[in-house]
Amino acid sequence: MGNKNQYIKGDRIAYYPILSKENLLDWLFSTEQYWIRKFLIALRSEEYYTFKEPNKLLRFYYFRRKNIIGRKLGFFIPAGCFDLGLHISHYGSIIINPKARIGKNCTIHGNCCIGNRGDDASASPILGENIDLGQGAQVLGAIHIANGAKIGAGSIVLHSVEKENAVVVGIPGKVMGL
Repeated sequence: MGNKNQYIKGDRIAYYPILSKENLLDWLFSTEQYWIRKFLIALRSEEYYTFKEPNKLLRFYYFRRKNIIGRKLGFFIPAGCFDLGLHISHYGSIIINPKARIGKNCTIHGNCCIGNRGDDASASPILGENIDLGQGAQVLGAIHIANGAKIGAGSIVLHSVEKENAVVVGIPGKVMGL
């Protein structure tokens, strides 16, 4: 990607011009989407100054800003886990293991965890592109989730999902229709 603005705007959320009516109303009413947008800007800025144009001072600034906003929203999302196109629908606990890797166009609906099972700190999930994680979904362990998978609300996925565009539901998560 080219400049910082292109990098930041790679996520699927509405970015309004600073002096627009929408931005003013979001700021005035301190809406949920306003704070999620601020978090994503800080996350992508931290990633930009870490990976694209290394600058320790700006990296630290955006790391701190991201963490301050993240605490308010309940997010722990380290830099470098998500490819472009991240969409967070709601605030609430979102915990991502720093070693997890998630492809383009991921949607998270809130109260989700993508991490290890607690027995091996290096065993983290790899999720493909166009993943949709329902409210309260958890993806745990050294597993792979194929492109286009939809993880149902409240599901706990402990095994790899190799079928593309699969719908996974339940505890433990099972692919529907098999």
